[in-house]
Amino acid sequence: MVIAGSAHANVVAVVHALMEFHYLAQAPAITEEGCEKIAAALAEFHHYKHAIIDRGLRQGDQSGLVLEHWEIPKLELLQSVVPSIPQVGSVLQWSADTTEHAHIEVVKDPASRTNNKDYSSQICCRLDCVEKCQMFDTAVCLCRATVVGFSSSAIEHDKDQSDREVGYAADDADEAGEAILNDLWALKQSPSDFFNITAKYVASTAPSSSPLHTFMCGSTAFHLNLCPSLRHLSVDSATEKFAIPDLHSALGDFLALHSCHGRRI
Repeated sequence: MVIAGSAHANVVAVVHALMEFHYLAQAPAITEEGCEKIAAALAEFHHYKHAIIDRGLRQGDQSGLVLEHWEIPKLELLQSVVPSIPQVGSVLQWSADTTEHAHIEVVKDPASRTNNKDYSSQICCRLDCVEKCQMFDTAVCLCRATVVGFSSSAIEHDKDQSDREVGYAADDADEAGEAILNDLWALKQSPSDFFNITAKYVASTAPSSSPLHTFMCGSTAFHLNLCPSLRHLSVDSATEKFAIPDLHSALGDFLALHSCHGRRI
């Protein structure tokens, strides 16, 4: 997108600073110099951002009215990016998928059904209604399971069944009820247990045809991407690209070690 020449210089500076901030913050490895550049880009954005409001470019999505403030939560969040990098590392390694999905379900979707007034009360009312509908569906499903023959009271009135059969039928009713509740309320996808996956790899005696991409070190589990961005790279290119001058000798030692143990690579 080219806006130079068609927009005011200060507006261009605002857009440039914000884009520069996003690009720099997405780096896989960030040094102290990188942190300084990120902070400088954010400072430049705040220095020129008044140009957006001065020219009436910040407007409401639905009202179309000019907004004369920068009360945006995500902009507030940008202030904590640089201070957090020395503590937790590059922000690229973290994912907000879970919280973003929850934000869509419990905030965005209910808010879209409001009249854009009193968001908090209307969202809570909507969520309460959804929960009541879920409870009603649960009760209906359990009732249907009872009607088709899993009711313990109906079983007790059947004089042809023995006490043992009654007990088995009651157990079946409990299992059917649990199955219904699990189907309605249980998580559709469970999180991956990389510690358990690593333990299975370690316990397995079958030789692996490729390097393990899931492993554990102490109390930390690592899961590497199966589809690397660099699929084919010569040793010389890797030595130069990643600044590993002793890569040749290290690979030689590695091959010699595995040759001694008779393992195929």
